[in-house]
Amino acid sequence: MQLIHQNSLILTSSQRFLVNPIKSHKALRIAQWNANGLQQHKDEVKLFLNQNQIDILLLSEMHFTSKNHFTVPGYDLCYTNHPDGTAHVGTAILIKTTIAYYKQLKYAEPIIQATAVRVKGPLRNITIAAVYCPPRHNLKAEHFEAFFQILGPSFLAGGDYNSENTLWGSRLTTTKRYELAKVIQAHYYSYLSTRSPTYWPTDANKIPDLLDFFITNRISVIRRRSSKLRPYLTGFLEG
Repeated sequence: MQLIHQNSLILTSSQRFLVNPIKSHKALRIAQWNANGLQQHKDEVKLFLNQNQIDILLLSEMHFTSKNHFTVPGYDLCYTNHPDGTAHVGTAILIKTTIAYYKQLKYAEPIIQATAVRVKGPLRNITIAAVYCPPRHNLKAEHFEAFFQILGPSFLAGGDYNSENTLWGSRLTTTKRYELAKVIQAHYYSYLSTRSPTYWPTDANKIPDLLDFFITNRISVIRRRSSKLRPYLTGFLEG
């Protein structure tokens, strides 16, 4: 798999949906983007997908409701709204229609929203998830553990965790943010980040910081790099 990191699951059903017979995918190009309202950035998203030949785009802060309609030619859209039904936060995945996948159950808690699909890797099935953790909630280690356990033994979960920690390149570490680091270390998960800001506030008095990154399990990164103009991460992965 190939990753790009760009600035830019409450279980609601017992069903899983088979889109196509699962085939093994040895290399996928995956990106993560904090949309901060997807509808108004539709053209920008389409351009990014085409220019970078993205197979799977993980999106956070969709700001969708059940009334929204969003399409990109050549891609399927899977999404999870905030459980209160209003147009804020939420997550989505845009995945090429040529890729066979299972749509996983939505995770739509007020504290975490996530959208996940499962694809077949060369060695095992891999769950790929888009994640958003609203900053107002004080998440504990047990909240993160419950979420990651749902993803299965092999996963890549990318998004806005709103968890600053110098381990993955944030400016500082707050007491609240130790909780996610404890889970990563206890379960030997890996984290992948640009180690450069992914959050650029409109308020000039606020300082840019890194909030968006990937957490993985049982997936090996072979190569990564970053760009000065648009922070992103690439890596050829196998799992």
